[in-house]
Order: sequence, then C-alpha cells, then structure tokens
Amino acid sequence: MRYTNDFDSNNDTVDLYSNSTFEDISSSSKKHHKHKGKKKKKATVIIATVCIILSVLIILVGSGYFYAFSILDNVERIPLETEDLAELNIDTSTYSSVKNIALLGIDSRKDNDSGRSDAVIILTIDKKHSKIKLTSIARDSYVQIDGKGKDKLTHAYAFGKSTLAVKTLNKNFGLEITDYVTINFYEFSRIIDYIGGVEIDVNKKEKDHLNSYIIPKLKKQTDLECDTISKTGKQLLSGTQALCYSRIRKIDGDVERGNRQKEVLEAMFDRVKDTNITKLPSVAEMVLSQCQTSLSTQDIMGMGVWAVTSKPSIETMSVPNDDIPSKGQTINGSWQYVYDLDTASKEMEKFILEN
Repeated sequence: MRYTNDFDSNNDTVDLYSNSTFEDISSSSKKHHKHKGKKKKKATVIIATVCIILSVLIILVGSGYFYAFSILDNVERIPLETEDLAELNIDTSTYSSVKNIALLGIDSRKDNDSGRSDAVIILTIDKKHSKIKLTSIARDSYVQIDGKGKDKLTHAYAFGKSTLAVKTLNKNFGLEITDYVTINFYEFSRIIDYIGGVEIDVNKKEKDHLNSYIIPKLKKQTDLECDTISKTGKQLLSGTQALCYSRIRKIDGDVERGNRQKEVLEAMFDRVKDTNITKLPSVAEMVLSQCQTSLSTQDIMGMGVWAVTSKPSIETMSVPNDDIPSKGQTINGSWQYVYDLDTASKEMEKFILEN
C-alpha cells in the first residue's frame, strides 16, 4: 500500500516559525475527558491491555493456569533490535519504580501491510502504588524520527516497525521503554462481536459523522458490513460500529480519537469480565492472534498474577492537553500537532510517577 503525500515526504527539516497559519487546538475536549487531559478512575478493572486481561481471566478459571501459558507461548514474538535502542543509552533511572510498555494499535487492513500506528498508548505498570496508567499520544504529533527527519509519530512504525516506533518515543519523550505490544485494530471488530458488542455513549455529532462519513467509507474500502447508528446515548455497538467509532477524528481532532480508542478498550475489558468463562479461551486466542510483542510469557503472566492480587486502579492522560498547549499546522502538505516536546516529557513524567 502506498500512503498519501504526507507519508511520502522525506524532508529532514521544516521551519515551524514560518508565516503559516496556526489553529489553536489545545483546548479540545470531549465528555469526561476534559480538564487538563487527565482522567483518574478508581476501578476494579483487572488490567489495561487486552492480551494480559484475558490471560488473567483464564487464570481465574483455576485449571486454566497452564492453558494460559500454552496460548501465550503462541503469541508472535519479535524482539526489539537492542543495538538500535542502545544508541539512546536507556538506563531506566527515571522510571526505575515503574515499567512503561508501548501499546501500538496498527491500522493494517491486509496481512501484508505494515500499516501505521493508528493508536499510540503508553501502558505503565506501577506495582508500588497498585496502579495502571494509560498515556495516549496523538498519532499526528510532530516528532524527530531517526533517518527520516521530522514527521508524524504515526509514520515511525511504517518506516521501521516496532523498533523505530519505540526508539522514536524514547528519543522524543524520554520514556525509557524496552518492550511493546502491537494490536491490529482492524481485527477487533470480530473480537467485539464474539463478546457480544460494547457499550458506548455516542453523542449527536459523533452519530451524524459516523452515518454520513465513517461507516460509508468503511464499506467502500473493506468487505466489512456495518449498520448505521440509529440513536444517541449509551448503547450496544457491534464490532464494526465500535471500530468506526474509534476512528472518528475530523469532528474534533486526534487527541479525542485517542480518547475514543481508550473508551472502546475499557468497554471491552468490562464486557470480557462478564463473558461466560467457557468462551474465554477462544476470546484469548482471537486477541492474541492479532498481537505481536517483545514481552515473554513469564513477563505477561507475572503482570497478570500481580493484577489479580492487587486489583489496580486505572488512570489516563492524553497528550497534548491543557498543560501541553499545541498548535495545528500543515507541514509538507500534511496536518501535524506541534507542541513543545520537553514540556510534554515533563508532564508525562509527572503523571506517570505521581502517587
């Protein structure tokens, strides 16, 4: 697949202080995601990444413990190219008390597509304070990508897959990430249908945009079927409807799309918790078949056992936000989020390490 000219551009430097018109987007918000882009949620959700929560739930079945090991051993494991990452001298000194993992939602439509990282979420495991933190970073963030100059964050994965995506996150935000999980978002519709759909609160603006643009576009570009949304408010969405909902961007922006994607993930977690235990192995295998990771089976099971015993709360943050002011600018024919990366790094560090 060949992407549009915003992907193909390979200019190494761009003057951000030209006479181009800027659009102020720093105050963009939606529903419960307003106020400084943070959301603190005291919850008993077991854990905040699909492959881990499903493994944990299988463990809870009792005799499924060893079965969980067996299916986790089937996950596709592609290690990061450590020599490439070593250039950054990652010593985990800042984040020694937690573990940051890159969750990359890939927009690949076909098995042979590398895709782009349509969603970029930093999963933080904080065992000391019994917390899980999710920091979503706008896919259109204007960052430095090794060998490609400045470009959208989303293109790092397309240029160099997981290693370059992780390297880009570490280089621009100092997150000291050493592991990742990728998830193919286009396969989520099948999984969501299998667990009986997800409950999402859809407002009128979202409903109208889904019916007039997103759903027709999905039908045109893929062989997926998708019914229109008939009402507003909290409702049960099918897999394809939830997929379309998670891709809304034009009505408010990339930050809010990230919020919607987190909303769909949380709704999936809630739904899975209520799923008949006899279906859990099949759900787990479906999800894990769409994942790649550098984490070992022992890593995942260890986090799962911790989550069962401590029942961590979940906190979320979006970047940029009110504390990380941003401007929208068209650069080389492509719209970008432009904001101070040092400020973003400090705010992310504060959020991740706060008690």
